[in-house]
Amino acid sequence: MIVVAIVGVLAAIAIPSFTQYVYRARTSEATTMLGEIHQRQEAYKAEFGLYADPSGGALTTFNPTTRPEGGVMVGWELQPGWQQLGVRPDNSAVRFQYAAVGGLPNSAPPVANVVRPEEFWHIAHAVGDLDGDGVTVLFEITSHRQTVWVNQATGWE
Repeated sequence: MIVVAIVGVLAAIAIPSFTQYVYRARTSEATTMLGEIHQRQEAYKAEFGLYADPSGGALTTFNPTTRPEGGVMVGWELQPGWQQLGVRPDNSAVRFQYAAVGGLPNSAPPVANVVRPEEFWHIAHAVGDLDGDGVTVLFEITSHRQTVWVNQATGWE
C-alpha cells in the first residue's frame, strides 16, 4: 500500500512537469518558422527593394486559415503570398497560425511601436493554443528586432 502511495505521489509530480516540457518543446516550431520568415524577408528585400506582404497587410490573415488547437497539427496552405516569399514548414502541417506583413516607409504598421515607420518594415506573428484551453500565445519578430518576442507565458500552461 505504501509503494502504491509513493508511485501515486511521484506520478502526480512527474506528469505535469512532463506535460509542460512537451508544450514548451512544441513552441520551437514558432521560433523556427519566424526565424525563417525573417531571413526570407531580408532576402526578398535585397532582391526587390521592399519586404513581402504575404498576409495582405493584416496580421489577422493567417496561414493556415484554420486554427490548430490543443497541439493538433493543421495543414499548411499554398497561399500565393507565402509562395512568393518562399516560406513553408518542413512538413506539411503546423501547430501555429502565421501572419506576415511588410510595409513601405511612412506607411502605418498594423502594430504600433514595434518598427520604425519611416523605414521599410516587416512584422510576423505566430499564434497558437497548444493545450486547447482557448488561451493563445503570440510570438512576434520584426525587421527592427532580431529576437523573437513572446506576449505572455501562457497558451500552453
